[in-house]
Amino acid sequence: MLRSLYLKTVRDRWVSALIGVGSLFLIAWMVLAVYGGLDSEAIDVFESLPPAYLSLIGIPADSGSAGLAMSMLFNFIGPFVIAGIAVSMGAAAIAGEEREGTMNLLATVPRSRSRILRSKTAGVLTIVVGITLISWLSYLAAIAITGSDTGSLNLFAATVQVGAVAILYGAVALAIGAWTGNQALASGVAVAFIVVSFLGAGLLPLIDGWADWAKIFPWYYISGSQPLNNGVDWTQVAGLLGIAIILFVLAWWGFNRRDLQSGGARAPMLERLRSNPHLAKAFALLSGSGSVRSIASRAFTDLRALMVIAGFGVLFMGFVVGVMFPSISDSVGGLVDSMPESVLAMVGFADFSTATGWYFGEMLTILAPLAVSVVAISAGVALAGEEKNRTIGVLLGTPTSRNKVTRGKVLAVILGSVVVGFATFAGIALGNLAASLDMSYWNIAAAGLLLAGLGMVLGAAAFLGGALTGKTSVALGSGVGLAVLGWGMNSFLPINPDLANWAKISPFYYYSGENPLEEGMNWGHMGVLVAIAAVLTLIGVLAYNRRDLRG
Repeated sequence: MLRSLYLKTVRDRWVSALIGVGSLFLIAWMVLAVYGGLDSEAIDVFESLPPAYLSLIGIPADSGSAGLAMSMLFNFIGPFVIAGIAVSMGAAAIAGEEREGTMNLLATVPRSRSRILRSKTAGVLTIVVGITLISWLSYLAAIAITGSDTGSLNLFAATVQVGAVAILYGAVALAIGAWTGNQALASGVAVAFIVVSFLGAGLLPLIDGWADWAKIFPWYYISGSQPLNNGVDWTQVAGLLGIAIILFVLAWWGFNRRDLQSGGARAPMLERLRSNPHLAKAFALLSGSGSVRSIASRAFTDLRALMVIAGFGVLFMGFVVGVMFPSISDSVGGLVDSMPESVLAMVGFADFSTATGWYFGEMLTILAPLAVSVVAISAGVALAGEEKNRTIGVLLGTPTSRNKVTRGKVLAVILGSVVVGFATFAGIALGNLAASLDMSYWNIAAAGLLLAGLGMVLGAAAFLGGALTGKTSVALGSGVGLAVLGWGMNSFLPINPDLANWAKISPFYYYSGENPLEEGMNWGHMGVLVAIAAVLTLIGVLAYNRRDLRG
């Protein structure tokens, strides 16, 4: 598969992509099995759901509890995983080659820049389209294995909508990477765009007169036309793909008009931004140009762009979510009150009528874990990145031991997780203060600390995958796989009382099994998270010290 740049791009990424899709299959199988194991009384509740609620979540009336389960997969975790893979590939397509110093090699062979960009883009599209279709097939397999009845649920239509949105997010990362040559900036901005889109599409319809503004966000088109119920909206799909084509043209233009980097140089446009006295400090913070005083400082500054974007994102959204609550609390509370308690328990809804439940549902269940996952897993992958980039030989050729290298990388995982945890605390605290929500600041601090503990576990899983194999795809897949599967287990297993205790094997249980904004700090849970991270890290260090390194 080294006979063409296109095939090499596919070869380098298919393992981590399949791990992500495999996690989705396990979640689908688990969720359908959990719902299928509910007693007849619970099934009757699902069958008696009001038509207005079925319309709200976009499933046909004859799909039953299995339809509710699949709507969660298509509207929440599935798009996050597929769009995340698309962003990762889009950011690495051009900027990744420049960051690793391999762009010079590509540019010196008889191959034009336009051809390089076409080959890379084709590789990205192949992986994204492939994993989207495989995810659809995996859902069908999970339905067949569990014997679930989804009625007239149109899974293929929802798959097409998710795929089109994921391609658009990947195109955003590709365009930014092609224009700047900065992989961290491209992935950070694209991930931030995903999160803002998710929140905008979900929150704006709750505000009177703002519903139509949700349509400016790509996430809206995952379920806005209710594809599970109504089929594919080809006009929306064409519009999304049309914007992606425009972004590709912009990527081509930017890629062909600038000087390329070779392992760390900055593009002229970025240098001009650096030289501007008003922007220099802010841009230096985002760019992540690293200190080399120690392994730890270099690892930390390599991670800085993602930390700043993720940290500022959760801080800003924490403030906004709090300020929004007083204006929508009455309407949200009415929606919650209209649903049976058994349904709310089974689908894992927080009590959105209270400030602590609102924050827990909007910030702590998806947004904050996503932010800390991106930062911590990226830090954990960095150890394998030294082997992929062939810098480990130079690094260990100096008076530096393997233990010192691993300590530096682990410290970056810890610090990155703590930074996002603190930003989450600061954002919720500011929202609490501005909106006079009267939440306990100690409990808010507990939520931030538990989030940091979760990040350490996910980063340690990526670190272990990289330490065992030296492959960034395995490292990334290990971290993302644990994040996706752990989230699914903690979200869905408690729905069935017979399986609820199995959720305790997920690290997410110890992070959010209890709402820390209501219950405060559970030091036992924090201790479990730290212990898991320590064990994974220790195994990784021992394996790394005993393995022949690659590159």
